[in-house]
Amino acid sequence: MKFSKKSQLMIIPAMLASFGALSFSPAPAEAWTDQTHMAIERAAGLMSYQNAPSPDVSKTVSAINKLKKNDGQGHFFDASKPPTRKDVEEQLEMIGQGRDDSPDGWILGGIINATRKAKAWTEQGKFDDYNYAILGHYCGDLSMPLHMSVYDDFNRKHHLNIDQTLNHSEVKWDVDGVPLITKEMTVDDSVRFNNEDEIIDHMLMIANESFELAQKLRKENRELTHDEAIQRVNRSATFFRALMRYCGKTPIQTDEYVKYVNAK
Repeated sequence: MKFSKKSQLMIIPAMLASFGALSFSPAPAEAWTDQTHMAIERAAGLMSYQNAPSPDVSKTVSAINKLKKNDGQGHFFDASKPPTRKDVEEQLEMIGQGRDDSPDGWILGGIINATRKAKAWTEQGKFDDYNYAILGHYCGDLSMPLHMSVYDDFNRKHHLNIDQTLNHSEVKWDVDGVPLITKEMTVDDSVRFNNEDEIIDHMLMIANESFELAQKLRKENRELTHDEAIQRVNRSATFFRALMRYCGKTPIQTDEYVKYVNAK
């Protein structure tokens, strides 16, 4: 059976809804909504951006089946101070460990590990779309301030609302909200990485911005503004596009993307 392009794009959101209906307990805290995660990967130029929410689906599957080992810790870092290279090195050693072993999370190590794996799969000519769905998701989580900050009372109280800052609740399908978000986004296509050290430096820049913004939100006792959220997802999309290029995955060019959006 063949599906239209739009029908194919609806499959992932439909699966998400089905898993949500089966869950009888709250899922672990997410970062950004599915619409926003898809928008980040689409703005970055990933053709299969509809797969962006899949890492959160994976976490839900683990929760439903009570599996201890999952990648939940790869989505955040409960930083109590500005993240450093030492944190990256320590987190790389935590990859694959369970919640009891790495309660503070390892998103920084997760991004580097996912980059290495995506690059290897692309260079070997393997089907790599899912690798980039995972890598792009982590890049998205990196820009969400409360995912780079301790999970305290403030974080718990405001997390969901901040996740939904850019969400379009008026659309029928999540995929229809994606172009509404991306039309506001700007991606810097000039960013390039020559080695892993440059990747880590750029990642830590974004991580520290997220950390500092989280502290500002606490101090001012408020949530993220729309403009602040756009600035954050721009960082993620720019970072992800540069990582795709580094790994050998050609992103959809900016002019092609603009034509595609306008056609929609």
